Amino acid sequence: MAIQGQRFRIDLDDDQNLPQQGPRSAYSTTRSPWNLVADIQERPPLADVRSPSPPKTQSSQTGFPAHKRRSKPSAFKQRMSKRSDGNEDDGPPRPQTARPDAVHTEEKTNQLDDRQEIDMENRQRLAEMSPDDIDQARKELMSGLSESLIERLLKKADIEEDQNFADDRMHSGKNARSSSKIRSNKKVTFDSTQTPPHDDTPNLDPEDIPSKPPPDIQPVSSFRGWPVPPSFHFPQPPTPPSLDPEDPEFLSKLHSTYFPSLPSNPNALSWMQPPDPAENEAYSPSREDLFPSAVRFDFRGRLLPPRLAAQIPTTQGLHHHGTAPEAAGYTVPELAHLSRSSFPSQRCIAYQTLGRILYRLGTGVFGPEDHELCQGLWKCIEQGRVLDTLTAEAARDGESGNRSCWVTATEAVWLWRKGGGRKWKAT
Repeated sequence: MAIQGQRFRIDLDDDQNLPQQGPRSAYSTTRSPWNLVADIQERPPLADVRSPSPPKTQSSQTGFPAHKRRSKPSAFKQRMSKRSDGNEDDGPPRPQTARPDAVHTEEKTNQLDDRQEIDMENRQRLAEMSPDDIDQARKELMSGLSESLIERLLKKADIEEDQNFADDRMHSGKNARSSSKIRSNKKVTFDSTQTPPHDDTPNLDPEDIPSKPPPDIQPVSSFRGWPVPPSFHFPQPPTPPSLDPEDPEFLSKLHSTYFPSLPSNPNALSWMQPPDPAENEAYSPSREDLFPSAVRFDFRGRLLPPRLAAQIPTTQGLHHHGTAPEAAGYTVPELAHLSRSSFPSQRCIAYQTLGRILYRLGTGVFGPEDHELCQGLWKCIEQGRVLDTLTAEAARDGESGNRSCWVTATEAVWLWRKGGGRKWKAT
């Protein structure tokens, strides 16, 4: 059920009661306690207001500010002058802290004095008592204390007596040692006409070391009653025989001597054996004709004839374990196979050499295009898919793969197009 009410209106505008100033109304100077922030009023600037001027410094010949003398001496100088005059005291004396070892020694001495005083009182009281009084006091203590406590007290008394006895022996030993040192420092001189008295009594001082061993002492090794120690034998490995690398059976002897437990695989070590003369017939200087696939090139793309390939030393890096291992240089099929290697350095060598061969082949260094050698070389390039490998490597734009391979492949493609290539293949 809705409750019926009456609507009323409140006028909160009090501008009618405020005085008018000029063309606009403003609040009165009397602030209400509820008006915390008033209007911002701008004041007219004064006529004599000037902008601040920069400070003036005294110029010197060196460009640095001049030295300013102090009006009074420094605190350090005052303190030193007072100390030299003797007016200043060195301050209150510092408290002397006792050394920890001295405090410990003093406490131990006080404890010993208390124990000795108590012991003297007990002994004096026992001396004044008769034997009957002592037995009666002992019976009263035995009847009033438990057996375990009496046993612990008796054990403690025994330990203290032993400790006191050991302390007495230690003090007596120190005194005897000091007295013997004092005695040893004394020197006795005799007249030259009189002979010193001979003392037959042996010196039993344990600190005196005899200058010579007694004559009846013998080494332990001369005593034959001791058991003979057992002899130990450490096995030594057999000395391997010396192997001659020039021996034809060097590889088999090497395996049987150092690796007898490993399986033998002669094919894996065939590259270490000297090449067979039949393998070098493929690029022998005595051959009158050669196949284009057997023609060899150096790293600059120059053709190596068989006579020159046989004279190049192995230090040039052109020898490998392929066909005709004694001949230097690489054939086009070998370079095509090397361009697909998993090692980037080998691919770079193959790309660079193939690019230079393509440039010389396109410019006609090896003869015209219809020559048998040129046709055979282009056929080897097509069969080895050399151009496809180079263009695929250069098309990567260096985003993936090895950066050096991409650079050498790009250079090889540029050399191929620069040389002109084959008319139907070049673009």
